[in-house]
Amino acid sequence: MKLKINLFKSETMVNYIKKIIIGGWKNFKRQGFLSFATALIIFIVVLLGTSLFVFEGGVKFFSEKIRDKMDVSVYFKESVDRETILDLKSQVEKLPEVKSIEYISPEDAYETFSKAHQNDTFSQSLQAIQINPFLASLKIQTTSPEKYKTVAEFFKKEEVAPYVRDINDHKRGEIIEKFSNIATNVENVGLILTIILSIIAIIITYNTVRLSIHSQRMEIEVMHLVGAKNSLVRGPFLVQGMLSGFFAAFIAFVISLVAVLLLRDKLLSVTDGFDIYALYMTNLSMVILLQLGLGIGLGLISSYIAIKRYLKE
Repeated sequence: MKLKINLFKSETMVNYIKKIIIGGWKNFKRQGFLSFATALIIFIVVLLGTSLFVFEGGVKFFSEKIRDKMDVSVYFKESVDRETILDLKSQVEKLPEVKSIEYISPEDAYETFSKAHQNDTFSQSLQAIQINPFLASLKIQTTSPEKYKTVAEFFKKEEVAPYVRDINDHKRGEIIEKFSNIATNVENVGLILTIILSIIAIIITYNTVRLSIHSQRMEIEVMHLVGAKNSLVRGPFLVQGMLSGFFAAFIAFVISLVAVLLLRDKLLSVTDGFDIYALYMTNLSMVILLQLGLGIGLGLISSYIAIKRYLKE
């Protein structure tokens, strides 16, 4: 007997939910152009949010690229012997700010330059004068951009400075800092735009649902008179808002995926390895959750505000 009652309740609940969903779909279709306008605004918000996510991944990629190519190059005077330089190298290696350090002899520097310029006049001129103009140096990478200045200061100490010819250059870390600041500013502008568009989307969805409520006010009054629960009245309108958000998120997903595929080869060649498609697909589940969260969330929130206000009236 209990089993039959439970099955009856389950069937009743399924029919109840089905009725709400069907009602929401009818509301969505009934509003036509307004539903389309709502979905369009939410779509812009979702697409902008997705772009910010991809942009952040690009910033991280380029920051790492810049870090990998940045270093402090310390050049020593010709009179400084190899043993002294290697001794200084061992001291610098112990600094917590140092990530890696490499000793480059004058011979190694000459060979590297010759290979890089083997077909131009620079290499031919060096061969003609038969002199190696390059100095021994230490190539140092630090754990973070702001640490370059600290390492440079080591070579300016009174006991070390007499050996040093030139430090090139302790200000390189500032490039990463400036790049990071620019990227942060762009992200902030994008975030502000997302918030503004989200508010616009909520207002439009709110008004769309309010129009749906107004056009069905007689039906709603009858439902109240016969004792229908508020959830049965509220449900279809919540579904209506969610549908607008869902379709917006779906379209945003398709368009962003197509855009990523079209941009992939161009960005790979221009940016020296930034694979936007790999970034997108690696974080696919997060992207989908972001898009659905923004889309359905905006539609649900605005619908809830509209119907809650009506039920209070």
